[in-house]
Amino acid sequence: MSALLEKENNSAITPITPSDLNNPVTFPTFWGLPSEYEINDTYLYSTKPRKHWCFLGKIISSSVLVRLALEVEDKEGHRLLVAFHTDDRGAAFLDQCKEGHTIAVLYATQHTFAFSPPGLRLEQDVHVKIFPYSLDEMLEASSELFEKGMAKRCDGCDKTDTPLKKCSACNGAWYCSKGCQTDCWQAHKQRCPILKEIQWFARKNWENSVHQYFFPRHPRGWHVPQRSRNALPNMMPQARGF
Repeated sequence: MSALLEKENNSAITPITPSDLNNPVTFPTFWGLPSEYEINDTYLYSTKPRKHWCFLGKIISSSVLVRLALEVEDKEGHRLLVAFHTDDRGAAFLDQCKEGHTIAVLYATQHTFAFSPPGLRLEQDVHVKIFPYSLDEMLEASSELFEKGMAKRCDGCDKTDTPLKKCSACNGAWYCSKGCQTDCWQAHKQRCPILKEIQWFARKNWENSVHQYFFPRHPRGWHVPQRSRNALPNMMPQARGF
């Protein structure tokens, strides 16, 4: 009898959409990432349909010696080193890497450092983005987007049998009237900018797109504040194993 109930409960579970940040395949933890030796140089430029992925982690701390280095915690609580080997050694991201913020790395792979446990070695700045929100906030907002936003139900009164309009800022909340939107604003305004950011992930075809994804860049390239440039030494020998 219990086996039958378990089977019925499992059949009722709705699969997590690939674009949901909670999906463990599209947004894997560190140990779910491929090794850097499993991905060759032509993989990301292949014209065949392929799966895409993105690592998400909470920034625990940051330090600068030769380059920007972060201690990051993944969705399962595993901590790892993230070292910036970009052209500017992470200067463009220095001011954004605050404790508690979230780092996203497209096509992340496990890298074996010579004198540190395995972590991430970042070489392409267009594959990296820092979000000024906690990882928990982003995961919760993603669940809200796909559970409520896709359901087309008024956030204020749960009506579904009346014309609804989206929040024009985030496109992740629905309202049947101006009154419901006003009543929900205090609760929604904290989540609104996060939902707006998550729309970038939600609109991607993570399973079959033949095109490589990049995070949006500043129209004039990465803006690096002078204080960030000064924080990184201009002429220093490369640190071995890092």
